[in-house]
This record gives sequence, structure tokens and C-alpha cells, in this order.
Amino acid sequence: MDVTTLHIATESLAEILSEVTQGDLRQPISPHKRDIGDLYVQLVDQSLAIASGLKPGPNSDARCRADTITRPALDVAANLYGGGYEERYRRTAQLAEDAFTAVGDEHATYGIDGVTLSARAWYEKQVIETVLHTWDLARAMGFVYRPPAEVVFEVLRTQPEPTRDDVESAWDVALRRSGRNPG
Repeated sequence: MDVTTLHIATESLAEILSEVTQGDLRQPISPHKRDIGDLYVQLVDQSLAIASGLKPGPNSDARCRADTITRPALDVAANLYGGGYEERYRRTAQLAEDAFTAVGDEHATYGIDGVTLSARAWYEKQVIETVLHTWDLARAMGFVYRPPAEVVFEVLRTQPEPTRDDVESAWDVALRRSGRNPG
């Protein structure tokens, strides 16, 4: 599978994660009742679940376990491998991208965390969640995030309502559908 859109989305998220410090981990993320630290753990777990679910096997599972992180371990995560929080996220996101790339039939189904979807549906879900979590993180950090047009339209393409001609309007629709307030 072509993972270009997912890679663009994960790199945008990693760029914002590179700005996160230990002191930011308790910053709340709206509209969810969680904070940046909770989101970070979820992002890593989500990438690892995709990687091991699409590419099952003992080697894949061992690599995934090595990158697992818990909330209490976040205090040391910022200094791992000489990078910040973005380093572990990039590694785990790359595992997910590699797993999608290795899929031979995008219509084949995979069970991940008790849900069975086609590889294409998992990919679309991962793109959408990555883009929306990037927006959540950017807002919590006080940044403005506007994904590239091709990412916005990919997100909208996978949702039921027709796309808009204006990228800004399309992005606002995507945010509203997810329960977020773009204002």
C-alpha cells in the first residue's frame, strides 16, 4: 500500500511532539478528558497495535513490546536516544507505516484490538486519527495546525459527507464531525 498520506500526517504530529516538554504532559486536551501525556501513550500504543496486527509474527511482536511505554515512564522518555517525545513516536509510526506497506491485498481483513477491518479501512482510520490527534495536540500546545490539502481531502474522502472546494472549509467540516470546535 502507498503510505504517503499517512507519512505526511505522522511527520506533522512528530514535529509538534518535538516541542512537548515534561512540563506539558499534564496540559489538558479538549474535548477529551485527558492530557498530552495520555495522548502520547495512546499514539505509541496505537501505532504498535497496527504494526503487530498487520504484520503478525514473533519478531514484529518483540519489536513492538520494546517500544511500549506506560504513563509513569514518560518522565524518562524525553531523553531516550538523544531525542524528545517525537523519537519514540516516529519509531512506532514507522513500524505501522512499514506494516501497511507490506500488505499485499488492501481488501484483506485484519483483527486488531478486537475489531476486524480491511487493511484499507485500517489505513484510513489511522490517517484520520493521526490528523485529528495532531490538531488536538497543536491546540493544547497553543499552535495552529492546518494539514496539507491532500491530507484534508483524504480525511474527507473517507467520511460520508461530500468534500468542499475550499480546503479551510473542508478542514472545519472534518473537525466538526469529530466533535471538535475549530473556532
